[in-house]
Amino acid sequence: MSQLALTKAAVLTPFNLIEDAAILIDEKRILAVGAMDSIEIPAGFREVSLEGLLIAPGLIDQHVHGGGGAEVASGTTESLIEIAKFHAAHGTTSFLATTISDSREKLEEIAKSYAALEELDYKGARCLGIHLEGPYISTKYPGIHLETHLRLPSVGEVSTLQRLSNGGVKIVTMAPELPGALDVAETLTSEGVICEIGHSAADFNITLNAISAGFKCVTHCFNQMTPFHHREPGIIGAALTRPELYVELIADGVHLHKAAIDIVFRAKGPEGIILVSNAMAPAGLLDGYFHTSVGELTLAMDALRNEAGQLAGSVLTLDKAIKNIIQYTDCTLSEAFRMATYNPARLLGINRRKGSLYPGKDADLVVMTNDLDVIATMVNGEVISGLISLD
Repeated sequence: MSQLALTKAAVLTPFNLIEDAAILIDEKRILAVGAMDSIEIPAGFREVSLEGLLIAPGLIDQHVHGGGGAEVASGTTESLIEIAKFHAAHGTTSFLATTISDSREKLEEIAKSYAALEELDYKGARCLGIHLEGPYISTKYPGIHLETHLRLPSVGEVSTLQRLSNGGVKIVTMAPELPGALDVAETLTSEGVICEIGHSAADFNITLNAISAGFKCVTHCFNQMTPFHHREPGIIGAALTRPELYVELIADGVHLHKAAIDIVFRAKGPEGIILVSNAMAPAGLLDGYFHTSVGELTLAMDALRNEAGQLAGSVLTLDKAIKNIIQYTDCTLSEAFRMATYNPARLLGINRRKGSLYPGKDADLVVMTNDLDVIATMVNGEVISGLISLD
């Protein structure tokens, strides 16, 4: 680690854009942020000019199944490291390893793989924990989750996974209409686990009850849930009108029409949306056929599908999601980055450390061109991916 002065760049905090700015990094933390004429570079700090480039907070992806050919479902630490490296190359500095409904034994393997990862020093985005997507989801909206793995919500099972992962389970996606789901959500919420509504046939009133039980977010809004109807607005109606709920959006132009994304932005505003990749193992690979934990998948024209032609996750990365939502809506650069940095950090309760560029925060940042192409990614003050050398 070292003492660095990144100078002459535009800095997006993400709430403010500071032109001709500097960031001072002391070991793993941000020491100072501001305009060049307001920052005095201390003796011993090495100056690196990033003139003409943009520095933004590192991206936080709370919904990652895989990438670069590796998948969380393999249950190995090696796969998590490959996923971490792949997404770091696209500006992501933190992510949640996201499961797909599986047997108890396989989920326990994944929990152990995360615990083992925490003991390693690896170069990549930091895996902050596990997002348990399923197995507590509806048989009416399973998506690519195998119905043989679906089951009723269980505090006991989550507790076992917490023990094996050393407290790594951060989010649980559930269908709140399932028997016992609301009670489980109240217990998990009291223990600091975030509950999300997803893969669900809940109606509007059940969704309101879920909010009261502690649910805080809707998993990949619109996808695999009751559709909106003017006499029964369902999950989507509640998501768009209740400020207590964040919504995840897969802004790849495949899962959602750009007009649907624009509707969500107009209803929720930048403070209510969390951009996610929902990336699967083939993310970053060329079009072709892939054998995965959920069967044979085909990638063509940015759409990943199973043998039945059903969408099977995405090949999106968060840097591309930011570009897309700017194109699909009238959101500003600042608003787009908030949806991929500060908002997920706030939901996860880590916004005092991550998600914005202010003194005292972790030195997690991404350096981009004005076209939002990633040049370098830094985690805890160390360049982990990209073209900029600080050696």
